[in-house]
Amino acid sequence: MKKKKILFIIWSFTYGGGAEKILANIVNNLNTDKYDIEILEFLHSDIGKEEVKDYVKILPPIVDVTDKRMIAWIRNKALNKLVYVAPALIRKRHLNRCYDVEVAFNYLIPTFLLNRKSKKLISWIHSSINDLKDDSRRRDIQKKYLSCVDTIVAISKQTEQSIIDVFPEFTSKICRIYNGYDFSKMSFINRKINHFDLLFCNRLDDNKNPLFFLDVIKFLKSKGYNLSANILGTGALSKTVQNRIAEYGIEDTVKMRGYIKNPYDYYRACSVFCLTSKAEGFSTTIVEAMYFGKPFVTTPVAGSEELSCDGECGIVENTIEEYANAIIRILTDSTLYNSMSEKCRKQVLNYSLSKQIENIETLLDS
Repeated sequence: MKKKKILFIIWSFTYGGGAEKILANIVNNLNTDKYDIEILEFLHSDIGKEEVKDYVKILPPIVDVTDKRMIAWIRNKALNKLVYVAPALIRKRHLNRCYDVEVAFNYLIPTFLLNRKSKKLISWIHSSINDLKDDSRRRDIQKKYLSCVDTIVAISKQTEQSIIDVFPEFTSKICRIYNGYDFSKMSFINRKINHFDLLFCNRLDDNKNPLFFLDVIKFLKSKGYNLSANILGTGALSKTVQNRIAEYGIEDTVKMRGYIKNPYDYYRACSVFCLTSKAEGFSTTIVEAMYFGKPFVTTPVAGSEELSCDGECGIVENTIEEYANAIIRILTDSTLYNSMSEKCRKQVLNYSLSKQIENIETLLDS
């Protein structure tokens, strides 16, 4: 049987985020007797590298921000603009070949880079796209490229609804495939980490909203709660976060640990996991926390409805005060805490990798 040639296009495979982990899990578990697999990343960074098996080919990136030469900086800046204007030209010059299936592993740039001459095109959307409602330029560009794809994959109810809200004309193209997780890979390094109250594990950028987390800590401190917290991650707001911690006088409360490849010892040592993102697809970090039996508090992002189980696993809140009160409620009610912890461990098994791979291979072969 001839193998199908599959190309996954992702904005970055080296930025240390959840989408990168999900893609690595997928390509490492697809049937190698059926597929030849390649990955193209638009932007190459050096924050975090996901491990893939030898049969997965990582293609040269289009933009490489690790190249500090001036000529590379100029080239990268030009490509970041050109990808919205003439992505077909970039694709032709960088990777001028067709595949049996091409998968854009998120919206916007990855979808722009799909080769329309390939046999089957899939857009895999990891988060709410409601941000396009107020951005007619990007919305119109995205509509142009989604009109060319055969299938749009949504990874949560909220993601699916956001696609329908923005592009109702593509409703018939949508299918839902939840992220799958290989829980056997969530192993410990056995760092000696003392127990602490709150864990934030995400990129430090505007969307992940770490400053909201600091505002919650400040509010809790003003109410007499001096909780311990760890922040794992790095990003564009790293310096801002550091300065805000000093400004709020919470240096003894909040510790910045930087990007940590294997964070699971921190999951095990915390009491409550905190997600403060403005938008998510289906939070990998919440699923990881659930696996370790950790109740969570989250902002109302995509996936929060399914993962919270109507408050049995986590609590969804909008405002700083409500978010802070949810944390205290979980930490001070041992019966509630134990119930949520047990429910997390059971519920998370619904998001197994084997189920996801089964659904993906059905899609690739259809």
